[in-house]
Amino acid sequence: MPGVDLNYFIRQANKLTEKIEERKQQLAEESVEAKAGDGRVTVVANGIQEIRSIKIDKEAIDPNDTSMLEDLITAAVNAALASSRQHMQRELAKISGGVKIPGIT
Repeated sequence: MPGVDLNYFIRQANKLTEKIEERKQQLAEESVEAKAGDGRVTVVANGIQEIRSIKIDKEAIDPNDTSMLEDLITAAVNAALASSRQHMQRELAKISGGVKIPGIT
């Protein structure tokens, strides 16, 4: 096709990929927090879905009911990861103009 500069599109795609990767590195330094059980379990995750910390209030620890604590931890972790995913998607959509790029966004 005359007049179409494929190299231009490749350069633009490479620039976009670089911006996205740079933003992902920044997201690794950002945090989101989720709580479960009226705040008895708190989980902090970074912007790339890595768990940074889990805090458990002493009141949540009942040696006779470990399944409740397990459920609270699971709920808080899932909420933190969901929040992190949403945050990352919003931030990367700002760069890509909302276009989902497989393997990148």
